[in-house]
Amino acid sequence: MKKFLVITVLSMFPVVSYAQYYGGYYNAGYYNTGSYSGSYNTGNYAGVGQTTANYGNANSAAQPVANNNYVPGTNYYAPHKVQPKKQREIGQISVGADYVLGYSSYKTVDFVVDAALTDGKDYVSDTKDLDRSFNSLSLNIGWRPLRYIGLEAFYQTSLDDNKVTYTESYSHYPEFARGEYTVSYKVYGLDLLGYIPINDNIDFIASVGVGKYDAEAKVKVMAYEDTSHNNLRSTSEKFTDSKWAWRVGGGAEIWLSKHLAFRIMGRWTKIDGDFMKYITEINFGVRYHF
Repeated sequence: MKKFLVITVLSMFPVVSYAQYYGGYYNAGYYNTGSYSGSYNTGNYAGVGQTTANYGNANSAAQPVANNNYVPGTNYYAPHKVQPKKQREIGQISVGADYVLGYSSYKTVDFVVDAALTDGKDYVSDTKDLDRSFNSLSLNIGWRPLRYIGLEAFYQTSLDDNKVTYTESYSHYPEFARGEYTVSYKVYGLDLLGYIPINDNIDFIASVGVGKYDAEAKVKVMAYEDTSHNNLRSTSEKFTDSKWAWRVGGGAEIWLSKHLAFRIMGRWTKIDGDFMKYITEINFGVRYHF
């Protein structure tokens, strides 16, 4: 009797399998396009387990619809993607300083410096004996209106560097002579820079510019009595160049913080002056971007 009642009661309701319930009512029905698609328009949830709402249809942005389940004004969009924090902030204005290692090439020019000692010998040589390496300092201010293009104005001056070339003396005089020379230059100008960003921390740089170069080589022979602090007389010979010259370069800029960057550049300048032919340089410096 009990078994008959159970069968009778169950026969009054449709038999729905697990697969039919979750595959039809939950996925294709209530939350998608089945019998409840009118309430949620079309494509509320694309599939089982999806948690982001998209009212309208499965591929469009949310649109307000009039129904009993959608609450106008509620944000049903997918969460916005969090943007990564910037590693640097490229400002339009920058200031910087460079320490420059330079190497110069000279034309061969013979010269004679008159003797400084009484009955001494003239100093005879040529510009090939001049020191070819020198160090200098450069200050600059830059303007970078675009991500890939910038301008930089600069002023550069070499550091003093004297080199002794020869000495002579006479036993019957308490005097001796010493020859030395200096090579120096000053330059100011403008560079056009092209930037190639590699990642958030490194830019490759190419440059072309023009500068006014004032170069000088001075050879001096000085006569002393007893010590080098007691100068008696001196003679000298000087070479000068003053020319506008083109220069090209390339290097990289490495960002150390949001505003500060380290820069290394190599440059080549063709002077083609009276005694100086060209200058090759390696620059090590920093830039601060506002």
